[in-house]
Amino acid sequence: MKINRRGFMALSAAGCALGPRVFAGTGPRLRGFTAAPDVGKPYPGWKPGEMDLHFIYTGRGENGFYMMPDGTTVVNDTGDYWRENEIPDIPWAPSRDLLGGEAVARYIRRLTDAKRLDYALVSHWHSDHIGTPGLGCRQAADGRKVCGLALLGEKFDFGRVYDHQFPNAGQYGGGDTEARQMITDWVAAKKIPQEPFRPGALNQIRLMHDSAGRYRDSFSIRNICANAVCWTGRGEEAFDHGAVHAKATGKAAINQNTLSMGFVVQYGKFRFWAGGDLSCDLAGADGKPFNFEALAGERLGRVHVCKTNHHSYKDAMTKEFVEKAAAQVYITCVWCPRHIQDCNMRWMGSRDLYPGDRAVCPNFVPEWPKREWPDAAWWGDITPGGHVVVKVAPGGGSYKVYHLEAMDESMRVTSVREWQC
Repeated sequence: MKINRRGFMALSAAGCALGPRVFAGTGPRLRGFTAAPDVGKPYPGWKPGEMDLHFIYTGRGENGFYMMPDGTTVVNDTGDYWRENEIPDIPWAPSRDLLGGEAVARYIRRLTDAKRLDYALVSHWHSDHIGTPGLGCRQAADGRKVCGLALLGEKFDFGRVYDHQFPNAGQYGGGDTEARQMITDWVAAKKIPQEPFRPGALNQIRLMHDSAGRYRDSFSIRNICANAVCWTGRGEEAFDHGAVHAKATGKAAINQNTLSMGFVVQYGKFRFWAGGDLSCDLAGADGKPFNFEALAGERLGRVHVCKTNHHSYKDAMTKEFVEKAAAQVYITCVWCPRHIQDCNMRWMGSRDLYPGDRAVCPNFVPEWPKREWPDAAWWGDITPGGHVVVKVAPGGGSYKVYHLEAMDESMRVTSVREWQC
């Protein structure tokens, strides 16, 4: 895949600071984040053999873009939650004139000249992950109203789409039905191939450009959960906890967050988890609730980098999940001040729960948690904000965590830290 280095050269390295409210109370405590040679310069971009995991800040939702070692590209959600004047503490980036899907498209274009991206993943049917036309949209050439992921789909072609419920959309409740219909219409209009995401499957999402098999023995993606079905840990076997819940409770509806798609990416020793907004309980056969997030944590095991479940809101990242994931780095896609919470930050920062240094990387640090818990010990693990990029070294033995300026399009590196696997 060709890297758009012309775009990088054209960008201003100076940029604009996120502002003192982002860095206040965090800068002096950034253990291990150093003035590396890349700091102050545009992000160096992807090279063959590296794996780059981008968590793009727009202030409108969750946006993941991954470049795998062979150049395979994955978009994991593109949110467009337009809340005019409702959350003044969360700025939209890089401009209020851009919808989330447009901002993400421009970000990806700064990384690659490719017109076609390999995969689009829909973790679940919520507008902060895929957009909702009623909250702000553009019009496609054929008249469809598009935002979020579907708007990104007007800027790039896609090779395949996976969502958490296909082909049983609405089985346990519709989520944002307008958003779901927008994605369904986009996939149909563009004739994008689609197949069920199979919890338990190994390499259903596979490298698309590794014809020589260079990464066959070092790279894998394990599907963990989707639509309340979870891998059992045996082969590619999975169990439908949603069906048990519906039978035990007599209720067909399940929280859309609990239905989120989750998977583990492994490259050499390095392991990464992304699970949408996975959270909340399900009922077992005896009718008693159990922590479905914790079950997924047991199945995925220890990871190095964890994209936090449900934006690290208070109903997710429970002690039971964090203890199993035991990550070095946690990354939160922030669009609400309540996405930093003392109840789960204490678990993510606890050296009693599991030992070792770590970093918690929200891509924006609001004022609200600073006022609520100004003296919390976990502030020592919080990083400043901006786009967060995890760059895994060839072979997967180490990785770097970059923070990039988000309030302009300079891609300027503001801090870097290297970790060993």
